[in-house]
Amino acid sequence: MALDWCPFAVKRPIVSDNYDVGRAGQKVRAIVLHIAAGPLSAVFPTFNNPARQASAHFCIGTDGAIEQYVAVNDTAYANGLSWVNNQWQNARGKVVQPTWQDLAPKTNPNLYTVSIEHAGQSDEVWTEAMYDANNRLLVWLAEQFDLALVPHRTLIGHYEIDPVDKPNCPGPHVEYAKMALEATAMSAAQKLAWMPINDQAALYKFAQDKNLGYPQTDEFPVVASGVDYIAQVFNLGVVYVKVGDWGDVRWTKKI
Repeated sequence: MALDWCPFAVKRPIVSDNYDVGRAGQKVRAIVLHIAAGPLSAVFPTFNNPARQASAHFCIGTDGAIEQYVAVNDTAYANGLSWVNNQWQNARGKVVQPTWQDLAPKTNPNLYTVSIEHAGQSDEVWTEAMYDANNRLLVWLAEQFDLALVPHRTLIGHYEIDPVDKPNCPGPHVEYAKMALEATAMSAAQKLAWMPINDQAALYKFAQDKNLGYPQTDEFPVVASGVDYIAQVFNLGVVYVKVGDWGDVRWTKKI
């Protein structure tokens, strides 16, 4: 099961009136993006007001701050539809025709979506900090729920669920394909074994001074004629030094 609370979001639980515990057996199948139509500071008071009957799981501020209000294994109220008389109705009872093709038949989409609000207005372009925070959150959510991020399938806008009352949510400037690509690349990169660069190491300094490029391997031991050396492969050569003799670094061309 997914973790209830994102470890890098500010945890701000709201009153229990404004969400449902659990997901009635439904599995999360999409992340829905919203616009808050106001600042981050106004979101928690709204969702914590039992008279509003409103909530989302997260909100991202223009500075990249992330707040979480509802556990991701619980049901927030941001994406609700009802199936009445063989048609979808939104929260105001208006008949809607969702364009999202992965709606579960006759099932309230709140039960199988995670909602992310974003500070600002629908006609505004998100800040770089917002995109960075959003991508970081998407990576975490995709891993928690085993989602492949696909624009307008597993990553959608609220307008794709309620085109009547929310035709501009989250707005025309949101770059779904860009987010899905970047978050997917970030997730893949996290699974690789990264090679840290020590820019204070003797071999690295020597290689940069000789314009040999960047490290292709970590440092590794070499024994020649009973003497211990440390070596490292760079773009244009192999740099090496006798252990302890850090002032006499040398290099040879790669074969």
